Amino acid sequence: MKWGWLVYESADLEENHDFAAYVEAQGKARGLNIQTVRTAQLSIGVNGDGALYLRKDGRDALPDFVIARHRDSFLSEQMERLKIPVFNSAKVCALCNDKRRTHQFLMGLPMVETRFVNHRYAVAPYEGAYPLVLKPAIGHGGLHVSLVRNEYEWRAAVDEILPKDMLEQRVAEGAGRDLRVYVLFGEIIAGVMRTAKKGIISNFKRGGIATLHVPDAQERALVMRVVQRFAEAGAPLSFAGVDLLYNSKGPVLGEVEDVVGSRMLYQVSKLDAAALYLDGIAARL
Repeated sequence: MKWGWLVYESADLEENHDFAAYVEAQGKARGLNIQTVRTAQLSIGVNGDGALYLRKDGRDALPDFVIARHRDSFLSEQMERLKIPVFNSAKVCALCNDKRRTHQFLMGLPMVETRFVNHRYAVAPYEGAYPLVLKPAIGHGGLHVSLVRNEYEWRAAVDEILPKDMLEQRVAEGAGRDLRVYVLFGEIIAGVMRTAKKGIISNFKRGGIATLHVPDAQERALVMRVVQRFAEAGAPLSFAGVDLLYNSKGPVLGEVEDVVGSRMLYQVSKLDAAALYLDGIAARL
């Protein structure tokens, strides 16, 4: 039996302990002995001989695989350098958990016009640029995402994000509605349309309404261009969410979610994403 870790940051594990227990149980049914581990239990470094180490609770440990539900690409890279398969990979983690890097990496694909704002010299846009969406470059779950209509609102939103860098985006024509397309080992498995009850925040955990959606040809084509770009860079998407926004010409790229949540998928479908994910991992070990 292969043994591995399901690695969470402590705060995220508090919200997902039932899901973690379900993954452990489903793992056993597939010959995978999975232990849930918090990043705070882990330490990494290099010893006096120049060899990298990974320790859990102060003891050397090398699991057969890691399911990364954390957002620390450096930690994942240390594991990979120790020849441990990590799902999603360190490169996926690095590219997806900084929205600037995501947009930079996926240049050439249709997306909303976006300005990368360094927190050290954030300058308010010119008066005619509003309305805009301001969000942290490194963030998730819709936290600190704001629609700003003037410089006063822009400065208030910046104060919430500081000292993080941020993204400043044109407002998509279909603001308040986006499509999350779930990708499993390079294949589309489902789509969920998210609609905000009020404003532009459509995240399910923030009160957004979720409905099952079968991606059309245009939506599928854009998602598969994203999937292909990651695969060609040696960073295939094991389990991820590709979020699409909309303008008058059709779908545009929103972002790519590395630690993609599946709670709303279970709410609107009978698809067991965790079980399918574990099937894929087991087949690759």
